[in-house]
Amino acid sequence: MKKLLILFILISFSCESDTKKKSTSSSAPVQKEEKTLKYYPTPENGFSPYDQYFGKGIYNNSTNNEFVIKNSNNTHAVVLLVNAFSGEKIRNEFIRKGSTFSMTGVPNGTYYFEWFSGDDWSPEYKIGNYVGGFQTKASFTKTSDSKDWMKVDGYMQWTITLYSVVGGDVESQSINPEDFFN
Repeated sequence: MKKLLILFILISFSCESDTKKKSTSSSAPVQKEEKTLKYYPTPENGFSPYDQYFGKGIYNNSTNNEFVIKNSNNTHAVVLLVNAFSGEKIRNEFIRKGSTFSMTGVPNGTYYFEWFSGDDWSPEYKIGNYVGGFQTKASFTKTSDSKDWMKVDGYMQWTITLYSVVGGDVESQSINPEDFFN
């Protein structure tokens, strides 16, 4: 019984001295920084927000190749058309949620897609060293397998959906912003 009482007194003394140390601290109160959303008009379909990083889009209107991109009703997206062999970003196109966009004049080649989706687009929002992005619900995705590459070699059209489709045949994976921008 005495051992238990002494242990209780030691624990009690230790807790009281910790409390006193915390309450006598002279540091200023810490304020939690809250991010304030800035609202801007939503860009139109086909706007290319990252030309300064990837270069102007590459077009060849004589091929008549086209990718029709159907976006979900959940989030907006910036879609990158990527050359599957060189990794070069051929296009970057904004696609509003709930809409369909036709990417025309695609040069002959083999491609896959990466996309940055989210809401509340800001031309000033910083993502690492890059400027322009979604302030909320942001995610980065790409098609994940070479079997999902799409070859176009004249008068071809592919339709891509940026949402889950029951029985769909393309797998995707999350990527980080660095992979998207490099």
